[in-house]
Amino acid sequence: MLPLANTKVSVLRGTTSDPYGDDIDAMVPFETDVPALLVETAQQVFDPATQQPRTVRTAECYVPPWLKILNTDQVYDQLTGETFMVIDIVAQPWLNPGGPRLTELKLRRVSAAAP
Repeated sequence: MLPLANTKVSVLRGTTSDPYGDDIDAMVPFETDVPALLVETAQQVFDPATQQPRTVRTAECYVPPWLKILNTDQVYDQLTGETFMVIDIVAQPWLNPGGPRLTELKLRRVSAAAP
């Protein structure tokens, strides 16, 4: 059990070929119903090239240590319907003192849920 889990996620893995022979993501569920703490943040930054403020969105996900996730996987949030690509995987033992080590995933959203 993951303390403070706010959603359940599915890990999507695998590739297939499109009609032109190019590799594409197969989006096959590898693990489902994994408890997770998913946090999205937004930060305003100034883009000097366009002289406009921009919003940079990032996401972090904390999952149980038993989850065997790869940096080529995608994470599907079962609550919101959003899909994220895994940017980085970091073990974070200090986030849960006295409990199991958590795995932190740095994510970038690749799709949003339909309105």
